Amino acid sequence: MTQIKILNDSLINKIAAGEVIERPKNVVKELIENSIDAKASKITVEVKKGGKSFISVTDNGEGMNKKDAKKACLRHSTSKISNLDDLFNISSLGFRGEALASIVSVSKLTLTTRTENELEGIELKYESGNLKNVEKKGCPTGTAIIVKDLFYNTPARKKYLKSERREFNHIIDIIQRYSLINPKIHFKLIHNNKEILNSPQTSDQLTNISYIYGRKTAKKLLLIDYKSSLLTIKGYISKPEIARWGKKDQSIYINKRYIKNKTVSDAINNAYNTLMFLDKNPVVVLNISLDPEIVDVNVHPTKSEVRFEKEKEIYDHVFSAVRKTLLENDLIPDPELKKDSFTQYTFKNHEKNIDVKESSPGYSIEKSRQTLFGKEDNKIALNKLPEMRILGVLNKTYIVAETRNELILIDQHAAAERILYEKYLKQFQRKKIIKQVLLEPVLIETDKKMHESISQNLSVFTDMGFDIEAFGRNEFIVRSVPEIFKKAADNEFIIDLITSGKKSFKEKEQNKIMKMACRAAVKAGEEITIKEIKNFLSDLDNSKISYTCPHGRPILIKLSFREIEKMFKR
Repeated sequence: MTQIKILNDSLINKIAAGEVIERPKNVVKELIENSIDAKASKITVEVKKGGKSFISVTDNGEGMNKKDAKKACLRHSTSKISNLDDLFNISSLGFRGEALASIVSVSKLTLTTRTENELEGIELKYESGNLKNVEKKGCPTGTAIIVKDLFYNTPARKKYLKSERREFNHIIDIIQRYSLINPKIHFKLIHNNKEILNSPQTSDQLTNISYIYGRKTAKKLLLIDYKSSLLTIKGYISKPEIARWGKKDQSIYINKRYIKNKTVSDAINNAYNTLMFLDKNPVVVLNISLDPEIVDVNVHPTKSEVRFEKEKEIYDHVFSAVRKTLLENDLIPDPELKKDSFTQYTFKNHEKNIDVKESSPGYSIEKSRQTLFGKEDNKIALNKLPEMRILGVLNKTYIVAETRNELILIDQHAAAERILYEKYLKQFQRKKIIKQVLLEPVLIETDKKMHESISQNLSVFTDMGFDIEAFGRNEFIVRSVPEIFKKAADNEFIIDLITSGKKSFKEKEQNKIMKMACRAAVKAGEEITIKEIKNFLSDLDNSKISYTCPHGRPILIKLSFREIEKMFKR
């Protein structure tokens, strides 16, 4: 029978290090957080081979005196907390006193530091958790830490590291995250002796964001400045036209700590509902400031996950802040046209006599598909949308209008879809859906499984405006549908709508509403009159959201006259 043993300190430290330090990125993250806590205004990170062989983090912060420097790499030695109450009121990024001890136990580490009041600093060298050398050192104020040969003494962990490129991408990511939220700190990243990132001190966060994501993205961001008795939310979110696959460009902070939290993430993405394509995500840089006592950052060894005491309230505040900002701003896309988007036509050999013969053109404009409005009054005054003059309809699809400074294109189908969606949603929420009795009721045949599913959701169908009842062993009969969608109420569509999806109708009701609105809306290719266009625009202006269809496609696109003049080189 095996005996229970007490592990030695060296092995305990290596096990604990595996929880805090999983890869080179974690080393960089922990050291950067220490530099920020030390009030550094400049942080330089240098790595080699993706951080596997060499990591150096140098700052100009407060530094440590000789006595504190000797304690810094001991496990659970920290200047951030001193009692249990402090653990539940954490305002610093580091607090457990585990990071340096964990790094020291799985690498060869050199720490050099000096405070402003000392004439000379101190250098300490560690190897596999043991202090090997201490000496006085001339150095600037601040701290420099060099980590070599990460996991050299734990080969089992080292072999699970990914490629140099992959590990380095993780390092870039974490430096960018802290650069975005700390515009007054100059961050520099060097890899294999080559400068990769240089984010200087800036006076405002938006300028800092432009260094990371570029000017074009920064121009499409909206400022959030939201305050309540519970929290403050500040930062930037992108207009719906800036959409990304995945959430890699979402940086969420709690009291300037970069975190991952499903509650906050869901609140942000749900606030974009019907404004952005499904499965797409906005660019977000948001800091939530709240009382440290209602957030637990001591949940995960890497401190990347947090838990809230008032989770529901925080969700509601974040959702409201994002949604309110979106609805209060102009979300009409303003596409930047590339120089090669247009061709400058020239006529060569104009001095020669050319024999002109009639021939069929390669492309012709079909007059029946274009509408040009004449002398009638085509101006329309709006509130949320800009006042505009309607010029015509292009290809029986796009309404063409002009404002004082811009040309506007409006997708007639997307506009009608949004209007129908919101009109129906208002009726649904008030439980006052106007119904249309079908001249010929629709009979739906189902299998046993679908019959059971529909039977369980008959009350839901009634709430949605459908009169549906069992009719025979495996059949249902639909006698009425929502009046607003009567145009789409053909047999095939009703059957598809009611029987589609494996989930219950209640779970998929929004998708079904969007589907009904899409089917009932004016289509591309349908001819509409100037009166109908004015009604469209008036209804669209009164909608809660006027800029995208329920699926997230843009309704309006604008092109400034200045951009048009540039095309003509004026």
